[in-house]
Amino acid sequence: MRQQIVQEINDLLNHMEDTGKVDMSILDNLKKLRQFLSEIKSKWLDHPDTDAFYFYQAARNVELILVKMEDRFRNSKVTNDNPKIAKDSLSLMPAIDNILTMTETNEISDAAINSVLAKTRQLRNTAASTNLIEPIEVDKDSLRSHFTQLMNNLEIKSADKYKVVDV
Repeated sequence: MRQQIVQEINDLLNHMEDTGKVDMSILDNLKKLRQFLSEIKSKWLDHPDTDAFYFYQAARNVELILVKMEDRFRNSKVTNDNPKIAKDSLSLMPAIDNILTMTETNEISDAAINSVLAKTRQLRNTAASTNLIEPIEVDKDSLRSHFTQLMNNLEIKSADKYKVVDV
């Protein structure tokens, strides 16, 4: 199902880029992909392993990008974003498909977690540079202070293993 929807989206985006005209039928395909993402997110939220959250979060990031993509398509005529939105969206589709493939599996391992974190970070960076997701503004010192305080409150030693990803 995912492969068919992604292929249809890619075909529409390529056609839009070639013709220079936005085809609003893509909104139906993006909606279908978001429905698929809802199932993926539910699967990972219901998973008993706490590391499943990384996969949920990867799917959630794809969803945020798709929502922004839909918004830009809807407003493309008003904002004169035609056909730039098609080109921007097309540049993200391989990474989106890659993350969706990873989140479809049930494999939770250190390698899978590291891969999904890295791929999600790359996707977010590319999406931010193409105005397809809001950039994250993080005060790292404040975040580190709050995290340390939380860890102390939970009485978790700082030597414990954590997965940390730069934004």
